[in-house]
Order: sequence, then structure tokens, then C-alpha cells
Amino acid sequence: MASCNDLSSPYPAGKLCRSYCDDSLAGYWEFIGTDDFSKNGLSIDSHLLVIVPFNKKEYLIQNLEFNDSEKVSFKDLGIFKGFISTIGKQRIANIQMLVPGEENKNEYLIYPFNLIGDTLSFYGFSSELIKQEFHSTCELRKFLKKNIENKSLFSAIRRYKKKYNK
Repeated sequence: MASCNDLSSPYPAGKLCRSYCDDSLAGYWEFIGTDDFSKNGLSIDSHLLVIVPFNKKEYLIQNLEFNDSEKVSFKDLGIFKGFISTIGKQRIANIQMLVPGEENKNEYLIYPFNLIGDTLSFYGFSSELIKQEFHSTCELRKFLKKNIENKSLFSAIRRYKKKYNK
């Protein structure tokens, strides 16, 4: 799910209190491909992205890897929490990796996303192209409003197809 080249921020792109859970996001999502805009050779192995509503505002997200026999294994690819914010009609996932003992210390990965039918697409902004530091949610939102469709700043678009529901 996450890449070292994706933009992160100490601040989310919106307030948790304004978030909501969309039941159509819950389920098992199979990785189907990527468009690597940064040309960094982003390599992503076959995996499932599991999205589970945690409460009325947040999700738990886990990456599960397929082994050679196409069975799901529990290789540690990371556990995350996230919530949705919006800028206009664009939904944005604010994602934090969960690490024992470091609750709420990790930066937010910022991923605008779209859900069309049974295909979930999300993209990151390239941290190599964006050197700006954000000192508030307001600064980050201003940047996103200006650049939300600027593909020249993207690291990659990742696509997932819904495999199983909740």
C-alpha cells in the first residue's frame, strides 16, 4: 500500500471529526496494477488490501500477501489506520502506519482516491518532487486544492478490484 516515495505530512488533510465510513470501501481488495508516474520502478507484489471499518469515523487497513500457491498468507506488510477527508468532491485517505509504542507519532500518508464500481484507485504524490513541509492541515489542504489533479506530481496510481465483501 505505502511507498517510501509517497508524500507524508505530520498533519492530515482534514479533521477526523468530519470523517465518515463508507460501507462500499469495506472488504478485500486485490491489487491489479499500477501506473508509475515517478519512473522509479515501483514494484508491488500481488497482495490483498483489507479494509475494515473500525468505528464510525476510521478504518483499519492491512496488506496480506499471496504466497506461490495463490493462498493468502499473513506476511507482515503493515497494518494501518485511516480516515476520509474531502476537498470538493475528491475524497482523500489519511493513512497512518500502526507501530507498537508509537501511536499517533507517525506521519500521515495522503492518498486521494476514487471508487468506480468494484475498482478502487488511489494515488500518492511524489515526495521526491514535493519538498514543501506542511505546518498545518490548512497548509496541506491549500497545496492539495492547487495540485489535486497535477499528474506530474504523482508517484503512482494503484488499482484494486474488490475480491470479497466485508
